[in-house]
Amino acid sequence: MKKIIIQGITLTFLILSSIKTVSAYIDPGTGGYLVTSFGTSILIILGIILGFLSTHIFHPIKKFIKKHYKLIIVILAIIILTMGIFKFWLPKESQEHNKEPFNPSLSGVQVHNKEKAFEGYNLFEGKLIDMNGNLVKEWDYIYLGKLNKNGDYYSQEYYESQKWGKLTFDNKEIWTQNLPIHHEITLTPEEEILTITKETHKYNGRDVEFGIILKFDKNGKEIERWSTWDNLKILQQFHKPLELDRPPNMLVKENAKKNKSIWGGEYDYYHLNAIKVLPENKLSKQHKAFQKGNWLISFRHGSMLFILDKDTKEIVWRAIYDQIQGNLEGQHSPIMLDSGNILIFDNGRYREWSRIIEINPITLEIVWEYKPDDFYTLSQGNVQLLPNNNLLITESEKGRVFEITRDKEIVWEYYHTEEQNESNSAHPESFGTRQWIYKMERYPKEFIDNLLKKSLQ
Repeated sequence: MKKIIIQGITLTFLILSSIKTVSAYIDPGTGGYLVTSFGTSILIILGIILGFLSTHIFHPIKKFIKKHYKLIIVILAIIILTMGIFKFWLPKESQEHNKEPFNPSLSGVQVHNKEKAFEGYNLFEGKLIDMNGNLVKEWDYIYLGKLNKNGDYYSQEYYESQKWGKLTFDNKEIWTQNLPIHHEITLTPEEEILTITKETHKYNGRDVEFGIILKFDKNGKEIERWSTWDNLKILQQFHKPLELDRPPNMLVKENAKKNKSIWGGEYDYYHLNAIKVLPENKLSKQHKAFQKGNWLISFRHGSMLFILDKDTKEIVWRAIYDQIQGNLEGQHSPIMLDSGNILIFDNGRYREWSRIIEINPITLEIVWEYKPDDFYTLSQGNVQLLPNNNLLITESEKGRVFEITRDKEIVWEYYHTEEQNESNSAHPESFGTRQWIYKMERYPKEFIDNLLKKSLQ
């Protein structure tokens, strides 16, 4: 009888532990497997340990079980019933962030300090709005939109579309091409175009995507490319192994994308999310790393920033994760200022609060920081330096964009006017919340006014 009771105790814990399947999802930014059912793992371990100890070590416990097995059965029944009721206590497969209910009162422009805000027009999702939130212009292509100095409009058709190109200010196609790009369209002073795509390779038994930076001339002809796959061994010298550097764990089922992306991969190694061209700055003559024209790039996974030499593509500078005070976590939109400092949208993907930081690239010290309460966006975000030294900040997942002075006063604030739905969201988990804004960019009023006048002629 006592063996049956002992086996029953062990089996009970194993049954409880099977309420949810043990699995893990790959997050190359963490350096370790993230078990999505932590409670499940604990129960399995407890079941195994209890069975071993009860059988081989605790003889007094065996005698107690033999004598009071009826009471133990009652207790186990209560435990099973309790776990059945509260089984949803176990961690879910994914976390929800910023699930702000859609509040119609927070729609459109909420703050507009005309004396302190930089007056202009705001471009996002193929729409151009004025400072009062009024729509003044629309394009058919809605993602990653960018205007050049002549008013030509570069954009991707929509999120993860395989079509992008160049349109006139009046929405007429100049040229388009079939190529899936993501995250960034950057225009250089020479009217060249920098953007990002991916290629998929087998890596440690997985289909993994690796980022590629592409440079085009103004007519859409590719003139240069730089691949993280081709430079992987060089890049890996600068950082600790990421999760995808480990072979699959036979004991833990991995959760990848349910469907392969348009690039054919299920995992993303570096997740390249920004490419910026360094302007002339106060450090340009001090070190080759900060020369005008060099590329400043951002890898979300691993939380890394690099500067590549514009000619050789040699890595000449880096800032990685814990080299920044308070840790850099899944950052976006780094830009070098005329002062030589670097401005960064630091998402804080693990600590779950965001901040805007300005760092000295030589010492890596934070020289300015903005981190108000309830400021957080997990996976996107953007910061733009305006001509009056204000900052335009996109808090993407709240559908909020706001402008602050360097004294951290909010002088303009806008909330997306639409709610998420199946047709306009790339993130199904956010249905029923405010529409996200990937990034908004402010253009000077006089510049846009002149373009609007020409289009009417």
